Amino acid sequence: MNPKIIFYLEILLKIFIVVFFIELSYYHTLNPAGSGDEILFINDLNFIKNHGWIAAIEKSIAVPYLLLVYPFSFIFQDYVALRLVNVLLFATLLFYFYKWGNIKNKLFYFYFLFLNSVGLYLSGTNDMLFAAAIVIFFHETYKILEGKNDVKVPLMLSALVVAFFTRELIYVYIPVVVFSLILLWKSQYPLRQKIVIPVAVFAFFIIVNLPSLLKNHKISYDNKEPNKELKVTWAQRQYLAQLLVNKGELADQHHPSWEVTRVYLETHGENSLPKSTFGGIFFDIKLTILEFFKDFKSSLWFSIRQTGLTVVLVFGFLLFQLFKRKISTHLYLPTVSIVLIATFSFIIISFIEPRWLFPAFTLAMLYYSDLEFDKKLPRPFFLFHHLVLFLVMFYGTYKVLLKL
Repeated sequence: MNPKIIFYLEILLKIFIVVFFIELSYYHTLNPAGSGDEILFINDLNFIKNHGWIAAIEKSIAVPYLLLVYPFSFIFQDYVALRLVNVLLFATLLFYFYKWGNIKNKLFYFYFLFLNSVGLYLSGTNDMLFAAAIVIFFHETYKILEGKNDVKVPLMLSALVVAFFTRELIYVYIPVVVFSLILLWKSQYPLRQKIVIPVAVFAFFIIVNLPSLLKNHKISYDNKEPNKELKVTWAQRQYLAQLLVNKGELADQHHPSWEVTRVYLETHGENSLPKSTFGGIFFDIKLTILEFFKDFKSSLWFSIRQTGLTVVLVFGFLLFQLFKRKISTHLYLPTVSIVLIATFSFIIISFIEPRWLFPAFTLAMLYYSDLEFDKKLPRPFFLFHHLVLFLVMFYGTYKVLLKL
Protein backbone atom coordinates (compact mmCIF):
# COMPACT_ATOMS: atom_id res chain seq x y z
CA MET A 1 0.00 0.00 0.00
CA ASN A 2 1.14 3.55 -0.75
CA PRO A 3 3.09 4.94 2.27
CA LYS A 4 1.11 8.22 2.05
CA ILE A 5 -2.17 6.34 2.38
CA ILE A 6 -0.83 4.51 5.44
CA PHE A 7 0.34 7.82 6.93
CA TYR A 8 -3.07 9.48 6.51
CA LEU A 9 -4.82 6.34 7.72
CA GLU A 10 -2.85 6.49 10.98
CA ILE A 11 -3.66 10.18 11.43
CA LEU A 12 -7.35 9.41 10.90
CA LEU A 13 -7.12 6.52 13.37
CA LYS A 14 -5.58 8.78 16.02
CA ILE A 15 -8.32 11.39 15.58
CA PHE A 16 -11.08 8.78 15.78
CA ILE A 17 -9.60 7.18 18.90
CA VAL A 18 -9.32 10.51 20.72
CA VAL A 19 -12.93 11.41 19.81
CA PHE A 20 -14.09 7.92 20.80
CA PHE A 21 -12.25 8.13 24.11
CA ILE A 22 -13.82 11.52 24.93
CA GLU A 23 -17.26 10.30 23.89
CA LEU A 24 -17.10 7.12 25.99
CA SER A 25 -15.55 8.97 28.93
CA TYR A 26 -18.46 11.40 28.92
CA TYR A 27 -20.87 8.48 28.78
CA HIS A 28 -19.25 6.80 31.80
CA THR A 29 -19.35 10.02 33.84
CA LEU A 30 -23.15 9.77 33.65
CA ASN A 31 -23.12 6.66 35.82
CA PRO A 32 -24.98 7.50 39.05
CA ALA A 33 -23.13 7.61 42.36
CA GLY A 34 -22.72 4.17 43.90
CA SER A 35 -22.90 2.25 40.63
CA GLY A 36 -21.72 -1.36 40.90
CA ASP A 37 -18.94 -1.97 43.44
CA GLU A 38 -18.53 1.77 43.97
CA ILE A 39 -21.15 1.67 46.75
CA LEU A 40 -18.87 -0.65 48.76
CA PHE A 41 -16.06 1.93 48.79
CA ILE A 42 -18.48 4.78 49.58
CA ASN A 43 -19.72 2.80 52.58
CA ASP A 44 -16.16 2.00 53.67
CA LEU A 45 -15.20 5.66 53.40
CA ASN A 46 -18.16 6.64 55.57
CA PHE A 47 -17.26 3.89 58.05
CA ILE A 48 -13.76 5.36 58.41
CA LYS A 49 -15.17 8.81 59.09
CA ASN A 50 -17.69 7.51 61.64
CA HIS A 51 -15.65 4.84 63.42
CA GLY A 52 -12.00 5.57 62.66
CA TRP A 53 -9.27 3.82 60.71
CA ILE A 54 -8.53 1.08 63.24
CA ALA A 55 -12.14 -0.12 63.36
CA ALA A 56 -12.39 0.09 59.56
CA ILE A 57 -9.22 -1.96 59.03
CA GLU A 58 -10.49 -4.53 61.53
CA LYS A 59 -13.69 -4.70 59.47
CA SER A 60 -11.62 -5.12 56.26
CA ILE A 61 -11.17 -2.33 53.73
CA ALA A 62 -8.90 -1.59 50.76
CA VAL A 63 -6.25 0.32 52.68
CA PRO A 64 -3.96 1.76 49.93
CA TYR A 65 -6.85 3.01 47.80
CA LEU A 66 -8.78 4.60 50.66
CA LEU A 67 -5.60 6.24 51.99
CA LEU A 68 -5.41 8.05 48.65
CA VAL A 69 -9.11 8.89 48.56
CA TYR A 70 -9.55 10.01 52.18
CA PRO A 71 -8.05 13.54 51.88
CA PHE A 72 -10.08 14.28 48.74
CA SER A 73 -13.30 13.18 50.46
CA PHE A 74 -13.17 16.33 52.63
CA ILE A 75 -13.21 18.50 49.50
CA PHE A 76 -15.51 16.55 47.17
CA GLN A 77 -18.46 14.24 47.51
CA ASP A 78 -17.34 10.71 48.33
CA TYR A 79 -18.09 9.22 44.93
CA VAL A 80 -16.35 12.15 43.20
CA ALA A 81 -13.28 11.67 45.41
CA LEU A 82 -13.18 7.96 44.55
CA ARG A 83 -13.38 8.63 40.83
CA LEU A 84 -10.99 11.58 40.93
CA VAL A 85 -8.24 9.43 42.46
CA ASN A 86 -8.66 6.93 39.64
CA VAL A 87 -8.42 9.71 37.04
CA LEU A 88 -5.16 10.79 38.69
CA LEU A 89 -3.94 7.18 38.71
CA PHE A 90 -4.76 6.87 35.02
CA ALA A 91 -2.81 10.07 34.34
CA THR A 92 0.06 8.77 36.48
CA LEU A 93 0.22 5.54 34.48
CA LEU A 94 0.28 7.53 31.25
CA PHE A 95 3.07 9.68 32.67
CA TYR A 96 5.00 6.55 33.65
CA PHE A 97 4.79 5.21 30.10
CA TYR A 98 5.86 8.57 28.69
CA LYS A 99 8.72 9.21 31.15
CA TRP A 100 10.15 5.74 31.83
CA GLY A 101 8.31 3.30 29.57
CA ASN A 102 10.80 3.40 26.68
CA ILE A 103 7.82 3.35 24.34
CA LYS A 104 9.14 3.33 20.76
CA ASN A 105 5.79 3.18 18.99
CA LYS A 106 3.83 6.38 19.70
CA LEU A 107 0.66 4.69 18.47
CA PHE A 108 0.71 2.81 21.78
CA TYR A 109 -0.68 5.86 23.59
CA PHE A 110 -3.68 5.90 21.28
CA TYR A 111 -4.18 2.16 21.68
CA PHE A 112 -4.06 2.72 25.44
CA LEU A 113 -6.74 5.42 25.19
CA PHE A 114 -8.85 3.00 23.18
CA LEU A 115 -8.47 0.36 25.91
CA ASN A 116 -9.46 2.88 28.58
CA SER A 117 -12.61 3.90 26.72
CA VAL A 118 -14.31 1.18 28.81
CA GLY A 119 -14.12 3.68 31.68
CA LEU A 120 -12.23 1.70 34.31
CA TYR A 121 -10.56 4.91 35.48
CA LEU A 122 -13.96 6.60 35.92
CA SER A 123 -15.32 4.02 38.36
CA GLY A 124 -14.88 4.56 42.09
CA THR A 125 -13.23 1.23 42.90
CA ASN A 126 -9.68 0.07 43.62
CA ASP A 127 -9.35 -1.66 40.22
CA MET A 128 -7.33 1.18 38.67
CA LEU A 129 -4.78 1.28 41.51
CA PHE A 130 -4.26 -2.46 41.37
CA ALA A 131 -4.02 -2.49 37.57
CA ALA A 132 -1.56 0.41 37.41
CA ALA A 133 0.69 -1.09 40.09
CA ILE A 134 0.81 -4.61 38.61
CA VAL A 135 1.35 -3.30 35.06
CA ILE A 136 4.31 -1.21 36.22
CA PHE A 137 5.84 -4.26 37.91
CA PHE A 138 5.54 -6.47 34.83
CA HIS A 139 6.67 -3.76 32.44
CA GLU A 140 9.76 -2.90 34.47
CA THR A 141 10.56 -6.62 34.61
CA TYR A 142 10.26 -6.73 30.82
CA LYS A 143 12.65 -3.78 30.51
CA ILE A 144 15.24 -5.58 32.61
CA LEU A 145 14.91 -8.81 30.61
CA GLU A 146 15.19 -6.85 27.35
CA GLY A 147 18.26 -5.00 28.59
CA LYS A 148 16.57 -1.61 28.25
CA ASN A 149 17.83 1.54 29.92
CA ASP A 150 16.31 3.64 32.69
CA VAL A 151 14.98 0.73 34.77
CA LYS A 152 13.28 1.87 37.99
CA VAL A 153 13.78 -1.04 40.39
CA PRO A 154 12.47 0.79 43.52
CA LEU A 155 9.34 1.75 41.57
CA MET A 156 8.95 -1.80 40.22
CA LEU A 157 9.15 -3.51 43.61
CA SER A 158 7.14 -0.81 45.40
CA ALA A 159 4.41 -1.20 42.78
CA LEU A 160 4.31 -4.94 43.48
CA VAL A 161 3.97 -4.23 47.22
CA VAL A 162 1.11 -1.78 46.59
CA ALA A 163 -0.65 -4.32 44.35
CA PHE A 164 -0.28 -6.97 47.06
CA PHE A 165 -1.97 -4.81 49.69
CA THR A 166 -4.61 -3.35 47.35
CA ARG A 167 -6.64 -6.35 46.21
CA GLU A 168 -6.97 -9.98 47.22
CA LEU A 169 -6.93 -10.60 43.48
CA ILE A 170 -3.14 -10.55 43.74
CA TYR A 171 -3.23 -14.22 44.72
CA VAL A 172 -4.33 -15.07 41.19
CA TYR A 173 -1.15 -13.35 39.98
CA ILE A 174 1.22 -15.25 42.28
CA PRO A 175 2.31 -17.83 39.63
CA VAL A 176 3.30 -15.15 37.08
CA VAL A 177 4.84 -12.95 39.80
CA VAL A 178 6.99 -15.87 41.00
CA PHE A 179 7.84 -16.66 37.36
CA SER A 180 8.91 -13.02 36.91
CA LEU A 181 11.05 -13.01 40.05
CA ILE A 182 12.80 -16.21 38.93
CA LEU A 183 13.64 -14.64 35.57
CA LEU A 184 14.92 -11.52 37.33
CA TRP A 185 17.08 -13.66 39.60
CA LYS A 186 18.49 -15.55 36.60
CA SER A 187 19.20 -12.28 34.82
CA GLN A 188 21.58 -11.42 37.69
CA TYR A 189 20.30 -7.85 37.70
CA PRO A 190 21.42 -6.13 40.97
CA LEU A 191 18.06 -5.85 42.71
CA ARG A 192 19.36 -6.09 46.29
CA GLN A 193 21.09 -2.74 46.03
CA LYS A 194 17.80 -0.95 45.45
CA ILE A 195 15.31 -2.52 47.88
CA VAL A 196 15.40 0.06 50.70
CA ILE A 197 12.32 1.96 49.48
CA PRO A 198 10.26 -1.18 48.64
CA VAL A 199 11.08 -2.67 52.06
CA ALA A 200 10.01 0.60 53.74
CA VAL A 201 6.73 0.60 51.77
CA PHE A 202 6.14 -3.03 52.75
CA ALA A 203 6.85 -2.28 56.43
CA PHE A 204 4.47 0.70 56.32
CA PHE A 205 1.58 -1.37 55.02
CA ILE A 206 2.27 -4.18 57.50
CA ILE A 207 2.05 -1.66 60.34
CA VAL A 208 -1.14 -0.15 58.91
CA ASN A 209 -2.63 -3.63 58.59
CA LEU A 210 -1.86 -4.60 62.21
CA PRO A 211 -5.51 -4.16 63.38
CA SER A 212 -6.63 -6.72 60.78
CA LEU A 213 -3.63 -9.01 61.29
CA LEU A 214 -4.23 -9.10 65.05
CA LYS A 215 -8.00 -9.54 64.87
CA ASN A 216 -8.56 -11.47 61.63
CA HIS A 217 -5.07 -12.93 61.09
CA LYS A 218 -5.00 -11.68 57.49
CA ILE A 219 -4.37 -8.61 55.36
CA SER A 220 -7.22 -6.09 55.14
CA TYR A 221 -8.94 -6.18 51.75
CA ASP A 222 -12.27 -4.84 50.55
CA ASN A 223 -14.99 -7.21 51.73
CA LYS A 224 -17.81 -8.00 49.29
CA GLU A 225 -19.34 -10.75 51.37
CA PRO A 226 -22.98 -10.25 52.50
CA ASN A 227 -24.34 -10.20 56.03
CA LYS A 228 -22.73 -13.07 57.96
CA GLU A 229 -26.18 -14.28 59.00
CA LEU A 230 -26.81 -15.46 55.44
CA LYS A 231 -23.77 -17.76 55.64
CA VAL A 232 -23.12 -17.38 51.92
CA THR A 233 -19.80 -16.63 50.19
CA TRP A 234 -19.15 -14.68 47.01
CA ALA A 235 -17.66 -17.84 45.46
CA GLN A 236 -20.90 -19.74 46.10
CA ARG A 237 -22.94 -17.00 44.48
CA GLN A 238 -20.65 -16.97 41.42
CA TYR A 239 -20.72 -20.75 41.07
CA LEU A 240 -24.51 -20.86 41.33
CA ALA A 241 -24.70 -18.16 38.67
CA GLN A 242 -23.02 -20.44 36.14
CA LEU A 243 -25.17 -23.42 37.11
CA LEU A 244 -28.32 -21.36 36.56
CA VAL A 245 -27.01 -19.89 33.28
CA ASN A 246 -26.27 -23.40 31.99
CA LYS A 247 -29.82 -24.44 32.88
CA GLY A 248 -31.27 -21.41 31.11
CA GLU A 249 -32.70 -20.08 34.38
CA LEU A 250 -30.51 -16.94 34.49
CA ALA A 251 -29.29 -14.55 31.81
CA ASP A 252 -25.57 -14.67 31.04
CA GLN A 253 -23.37 -12.04 32.75
CA HIS A 254 -25.72 -11.92 35.75
CA HIS A 255 -25.64 -13.18 39.33
CA PRO A 256 -28.47 -14.56 41.48
CA SER A 257 -29.27 -12.61 44.63
CA TRP A 258 -27.68 -13.52 47.96
CA GLU A 259 -31.10 -14.67 49.15
CA VAL A 260 -31.55 -16.99 46.15
CA THR A 261 -28.12 -18.47 46.87
CA ARG A 262 -29.10 -19.03 50.51
CA VAL A 263 -32.30 -20.80 49.46
CA TYR A 264 -30.34 -23.01 47.06
CA LEU A 265 -28.01 -24.09 49.88
CA GLU A 266 -30.92 -24.81 52.19
CA THR A 267 -32.62 -26.86 49.49
CA HIS A 268 -29.63 -28.83 48.19
CA GLY A 269 -27.38 -28.87 51.25
CA GLU A 270 -24.59 -26.69 52.60
CA ASN A 271 -22.00 -28.56 50.53
CA SER A 272 -23.88 -28.21 47.25
CA LEU A 273 -21.75 -25.19 46.30
CA PRO A 274 -18.00 -24.59 46.80
CA LYS A 275 -17.19 -22.11 49.54
CA SER A 276 -14.11 -20.64 47.86
CA THR A 277 -12.99 -19.78 44.34
CA PHE A 278 -10.14 -22.27 44.43
CA GLY A 279 -12.43 -24.91 45.92
CA GLY A 280 -14.67 -24.43 42.90
CA ILE A 281 -11.89 -25.59 40.58
CA PHE A 282 -12.09 -29.16 41.89
CA PHE A 283 -15.79 -29.16 42.77
CA ASP A 284 -16.78 -30.48 39.33
CA ILE A 285 -13.73 -31.11 37.14
CA LYS A 286 -15.79 -31.66 34.00
CA LEU A 287 -17.57 -28.32 34.46
CA THR A 288 -14.25 -26.60 35.21
CA ILE A 289 -12.71 -27.84 31.96
CA LEU A 290 -15.77 -26.96 29.87
CA GLU A 291 -15.97 -23.48 31.38
CA PHE A 292 -12.23 -22.94 30.88
CA PHE A 293 -12.49 -23.30 27.11
CA LYS A 294 -15.69 -21.27 26.99
CA ASP A 295 -14.28 -18.46 29.14
CA PHE A 296 -10.96 -18.41 27.27
CA LYS A 297 -12.80 -18.07 23.97
CA SER A 298 -15.09 -15.36 25.33
CA SER A 299 -12.07 -13.51 26.80
CA LEU A 300 -10.41 -13.41 23.39
CA TRP A 301 -13.70 -12.28 21.88
CA PHE A 302 -14.28 -9.34 24.21
CA SER A 303 -10.58 -8.46 23.96
CA ILE A 304 -11.48 -7.34 20.42
CA ARG A 305 -13.86 -4.74 21.90
CA GLN A 306 -11.12 -3.44 24.18
CA THR A 307 -7.95 -3.84 22.10
CA GLY A 308 -8.94 -4.56 18.51
CA LEU A 309 -6.87 -7.51 17.30
CA THR A 310 -4.01 -6.80 19.71
CA VAL A 311 -4.51 -9.79 22.02
CA VAL A 312 -5.39 -12.14 19.16
CA LEU A 313 -2.29 -11.18 17.15
CA VAL A 314 0.01 -11.35 20.19
CA PHE A 315 -1.39 -14.79 21.06
CA GLY A 316 -0.87 -15.92 17.48
CA PHE A 317 2.69 -14.58 17.45
CA LEU A 318 3.46 -16.38 20.72
CA LEU A 319 2.14 -19.69 19.38
CA PHE A 320 4.14 -19.24 16.16
CA GLN A 321 7.36 -18.57 18.09
CA LEU A 322 6.76 -21.60 20.30
CA PHE A 323 6.07 -23.73 17.23
CA LYS A 324 9.38 -22.53 15.74
CA ARG A 325 11.02 -23.25 19.12
CA LYS A 326 12.26 -19.68 19.32
CA ILE A 327 11.87 -19.52 23.08
CA SER A 328 13.52 -16.62 24.90
CA THR A 329 12.84 -13.94 27.49
CA HIS A 330 11.69 -11.75 24.60
CA LEU A 331 8.38 -13.63 24.86
CA TYR A 332 7.96 -12.60 28.52
CA LEU A 333 5.16 -10.04 28.04
CA PRO A 334 2.95 -12.12 25.71
CA THR A 335 3.47 -15.15 27.96
CA VAL A 336 2.38 -13.27 31.08
CA SER A 337 -0.58 -11.76 29.24
CA ILE A 338 -1.91 -15.06 27.88
CA VAL A 339 -1.20 -16.97 31.09
CA LEU A 340 -3.24 -14.40 33.03
CA ILE A 341 -6.16 -14.74 30.62
CA ALA A 342 -5.92 -18.54 30.83
CA THR A 343 -5.68 -18.45 34.64
CA PHE A 344 -8.83 -16.38 35.02
CA SER A 345 -10.58 -18.64 32.50
CA PHE A 346 -9.61 -21.66 34.60
CA ILE A 347 -10.43 -20.50 38.12
CA ILE A 348 -13.56 -18.43 37.40
CA ILE A 349 -16.45 -20.80 36.76
CA SER A 350 -18.94 -18.01 36.07
CA PHE A 351 -18.37 -15.16 33.61
CA ILE A 352 -15.11 -13.17 33.59
CA GLU A 353 -15.44 -9.43 34.06
CA PRO A 354 -13.34 -7.47 31.50
CA ARG A 355 -11.90 -5.21 34.22
CA TRP A 356 -10.05 -8.21 35.68
CA LEU A 357 -8.13 -8.56 32.43
CA PHE A 358 -7.13 -4.89 32.09
CA PRO A 359 -3.50 -5.63 33.12
CA ALA A 360 -3.27 -8.59 30.73
CA PHE A 361 -4.65 -6.50 27.86
CA THR A 362 -2.28 -3.62 28.65
CA LEU A 363 0.75 -5.93 28.62
CA ALA A 364 -0.36 -7.41 25.29
CA MET A 365 -0.75 -3.88 23.95
CA LEU A 366 2.77 -2.93 25.05
CA TYR A 367 4.19 -5.96 23.28
CA TYR A 368 2.06 -5.47 20.17
CA SER A 369 3.26 -1.87 19.83
CA ASP A 370 6.84 -3.19 19.79
CA LEU A 371 5.92 -5.80 17.16
CA GLU A 372 4.36 -3.07 15.04
CA PHE A 373 7.32 -0.71 15.43
CA ASP A 374 9.86 -3.43 14.64
CA LYS A 375 7.70 -4.72 11.73
CA LYS A 376 7.76 -8.29 13.04
CA LEU A 377 4.34 -9.07 11.57
CA PRO A 378 3.25 -8.73 7.94
CA ARG A 379 1.88 -5.24 7.22
CA PRO A 380 -1.59 -6.57 6.22
CA PHE A 381 -2.00 -7.75 9.85
CA PHE A 382 -1.45 -4.21 11.15
CA LEU A 383 -3.78 -2.70 8.56
CA PHE A 384 -6.49 -5.23 9.39
CA HIS A 385 -6.02 -4.41 13.07
CA HIS A 386 -6.62 -0.71 12.31
CA LEU A 387 -9.71 -1.59 10.32
CA VAL A 388 -11.09 -3.57 13.25
CA LEU A 389 -10.47 -0.58 15.55
CA PHE A 390 -12.50 1.62 13.20
CA LEU A 391 -15.34 -0.93 13.12
CA VAL A 392 -15.38 -1.26 16.92
CA MET A 393 -15.49 2.52 17.32
CA PHE A 394 -18.36 2.89 14.85
CA TYR A 395 -20.31 0.12 16.57
CA GLY A 396 -19.49 1.46 20.05
CA THR A 397 -20.62 4.95 19.09
CA TYR A 398 -23.87 3.55 17.69
CA LYS A 399 -24.56 1.64 20.93
CA VAL A 400 -23.83 4.65 23.11
CA LEU A 401 -26.08 6.93 21.06
CA LEU A 402 -28.93 4.46 21.54
CA LYS A 403 -28.50 4.70 25.32
CA LEU A 404 -28.28 8.50 25.55
